[in-house]
Amino acid sequence: MWYCSYIFIYNYLIFLFISLIKSKQIPLIGLFTRDNQHNNNYTSSSLIIDYAIKHLKTITNLHTELVIQRPEQDIPCDMAIGTKLIFDMIHQSPRPLAIFSGSCQTVASAIAETAGIYDMTIVRC
Repeated sequence: MWYCSYIFIYNYLIFLFISLIKSKQIPLIGLFTRDNQHNNNYTSSSLIIDYAIKHLKTITNLHTELVIQRPEQDIPCDMAIGTKLIFDMIHQSPRPLAIFSGSCQTVASAIAETAGIYDMTIVRC
């Protein structure tokens, strides 16, 4: 009877391995705040991430796509908005592996506490 459990575990691991190979995507979260919410001429670290991803896509040996979930626009420096967006993005499928954050201190501390609960990596720009 013990061999049945080994066969089940083996088949399950093969299924997981095949599904990871097929996806070829690394899901990430990007959450960036704007410096001046009343002025359209603001600076944001999301431009740095966009620039880096653009150059990563030019590498021919890189067969994995980086998928960054993020709002269409940078958010204001508001802890409530940042926390809600993080929880919404975490509960999407596939689950993100890391959070890229270029945000003000109040949003950054909320992101850090949330990432600790879900055992995620934070990259602060």
